[in-house]
Amino acid sequence: MALTPWGESTELRERMLPLSRWIPREASERNQRERQYAAMLALVADKGFAETRVADVLKLAGIGRRDFYRYFSDPEDCFAAALEEMMEPLLEWLDAELAQVGDLDDLGRVFERVVELIVSQPVAAKALLVEAHAAGPRGAACAERASRGFERIVSRALEETPNRAGTPPEVVRAIAGGVQQVIRKRLRRGEEKELPGLALELWQWIFSCPPPPGPLKAPRGRAPRTLSFEQRQASANPQERILRALAEMAGEKGLAEVVAEDVSKRASTSNRTFYENFANKQVALVAALDSGYSQLLTAALPAFRRATDWPHGMRGAIEAILASAVAEPEYPQLSYVAVYGDGERALERRDASAEGLEGLLASGYELKPDTLPIASEAIIAAVFALIYEQVKAKGLKGLLALVPAATYLILAPFLGAEEAHAVAVTSGEVTAVS
Repeated sequence: MALTPWGESTELRERMLPLSRWIPREASERNQRERQYAAMLALVADKGFAETRVADVLKLAGIGRRDFYRYFSDPEDCFAAALEEMMEPLLEWLDAELAQVGDLDDLGRVFERVVELIVSQPVAAKALLVEAHAAGPRGAACAERASRGFERIVSRALEETPNRAGTPPEVVRAIAGGVQQVIRKRLRRGEEKELPGLALELWQWIFSCPPPPGPLKAPRGRAPRTLSFEQRQASANPQERILRALAEMAGEKGLAEVVAEDVSKRASTSNRTFYENFANKQVALVAALDSGYSQLLTAALPAFRRATDWPHGMRGAIEAILASAVAEPEYPQLSYVAVYGDGERALERRDASAEGLEGLLASGYELKPDTLPIASEAIIAAVFALIYEQVKAKGLKGLLALVPAATYLILAPFLGAEEAHAVAVTSGEVTAVS
């Protein structure tokens, strides 16, 4: 049994309106659509969009196949329509709540109500925050609108706090993204009951990064040397070529549209070679994500350890990660953007890589022991959100320009604005990666 915005999933058949001349056609059609919306969300929450079939929706909703295709062209269309149907009342509710805000305490209560709503409707929340991108551009647009809703709350909270007003827009957006990622991770793991206990801590964390005392721009440095896709493929073994080709194609057109045979062609290998190494596209995807995240950690750790102190170690790690991303652009496009299109399984891999970086913040807690426990998780999530926004909007162009902002996000809660800014904008040495 799963509660959806249109009722319990096990009661959908009972909600079927009888055939009657006295029931308006519009009411009957609305009833059929809503039962299908509810069935779709319940099934997606249970096993993910990729595994949800039309037959499953028909069985749960008590709908005939003909009626399904009367309203929707395919499962993606149905899922996207359900998300859109949810978004309108949700945004109207948020607008009404924000219109009544008188002070920061009121805004904190709005944030708390948002968390309560997520906990009371985990099926809907998971569909929107975890699986929405699987519904194509329409689903991604719904997820984007939800993200902007979080951002409105965070932005207003910071602007109405005297010593937080003037926080740069990219930092505001990253903080909002960090909050969402903490929530998304709990939803994905079925741990949404933890969220009420985390609400206050998350609210306090929003204010833990003071505005920087100056621009978050580093002096110009030498850009890393990069090799073309063809040059890197020429020196790689067949398995590496397949993974890189898969990552590139997923970034170009989304994971759902990638076909194994096309990957083989792009990788200059045979289909036989593909299936000798990977059972199917999904297995190859997981391997590509693992390869990308492994490169991330491989770049970060040596740079972190070479530094003379922890703050510069964190800056070095961030710079090395982004330099590695520029050198191997296919993997960040997959790992930071396209990953959302494959739902829960891919996000699990992304969470694991984030947890690997969280350990680097341990020295920050030694410097400031009273730092919020949620900070390490939220900070790395905010950095990932910062990278996501950049890659989504501009691709890999200018990615290294994020080093100061990402460094500042990490250090400011532990060091304060002045010292964090000084480290963030120092000239680093970008190591060539090839």
